[in-house]
Amino acid sequence: MTPLVPVSADVTTSMVAVVTVLTAVVVSLATLARPSRATVVWGVAFGVGMLGAYLWLAGHHTGIPVLRAAASAVVVSSMPLIWIGVRMHFRRSAPWLPVVLSLIGVPAALMLTAGTPWYLPVFHVVFLAMAVFAGLLAWELLRGQPARDIVMPLALAACAFVVVAIVSAGSALASGGVSTAAQLDALRGMNAIGTIIVSTCAAFTLVLLVRAEEAAGVDGGPAARARERLRKAEAQNDPAWSVLDIRLDDPTDLREASSSGDFRRITDRFHADIGESLPAAADAERVADDHSIVLIHGSDEAVRFHLRAILARISLIDPDAPMSGIRSSASIGWATASVAGYDYDALAAAAASAATRARDAGGDQWKRAQEADLVGG
Repeated sequence: MTPLVPVSADVTTSMVAVVTVLTAVVVSLATLARPSRATVVWGVAFGVGMLGAYLWLAGHHTGIPVLRAAASAVVVSSMPLIWIGVRMHFRRSAPWLPVVLSLIGVPAALMLTAGTPWYLPVFHVVFLAMAVFAGLLAWELLRGQPARDIVMPLALAACAFVVVAIVSAGSALASGGVSTAAQLDALRGMNAIGTIIVSTCAAFTLVLLVRAEEAAGVDGGPAARARERLRKAEAQNDPAWSVLDIRLDDPTDLREASSSGDFRRITDRFHADIGESLPAAADAERVADDHSIVLIHGSDEAVRFHLRAILARISLIDPDAPMSGIRSSASIGWATASVAGYDYDALAAAAASAATRARDAGGDQWKRAQEADLVGG
């Protein structure tokens, strides 16, 4: 009888297997199940990560410095793509310039310095640059999101990425006596384990985000009704439709100055004020405790009237509020179909950009979306 030969799998082989399976999961359950700009970008990000994993395996067995450098570059380049995909999913502006620069610059920098004394310091600079995207990713996931349980795995993994990048750079500065080869071996092992952790957390979070949104759409939520109304409006050539992005000013300060129950009362009143200031035909979606998106039909004069009513009602001091004398305010972005078209996501993104301008201008006001607020504009 032929004896059984035990199967041994090192961390590199395990990384390839895990990333391959997770890529199939994301592409099938997110990109193909619910195609959108965000899910397509996420599918590309995991495809890039899978390519990097196979290059990593090839470099591990051949020992060719350029191949190892290319693998490292491709693996870390998926972080900017995941970040910009998250911004698209949450209907925020998508600044492609830093992503494109990183996708071009990172492989070029690592491959050009492969096998030279400059490779290790360049690698740490690249690692820190990708940590910036990881930090931005954690911020996008955590700011104002009601489904904290869904985004927490990827947010924590992104924060860990930042910590590891900073610690490894600091260790490199402090370990002058350690050879470059030893430092690179340690970094490669750490990066392989980190790739498995980040990819797993990303796959779970991104698929759950897509499924949660899909469930809301199937249930006939406000966003689904808004898309249907806008499709009919486009067919009838009716441009008198607008999307309002309404955000409570200084939610972090209000949260820190009150208990969780008191803050819940403040945000409930915020959404109640919005609903009571709008006409019955308007659709308001409670995106987060401090954030609401409204689809409204009417002339510019009518919408301005409702905007003033919303701001005035929110700014009234509640005599029964748990914190006496606290005055709330809001920032509103207003995007019209005549400027942003009839696509709900484009209208929401333009309104969000205008709301950000209103908040940056001091809050307690509204701003109308312009050409510069459009995605790609």
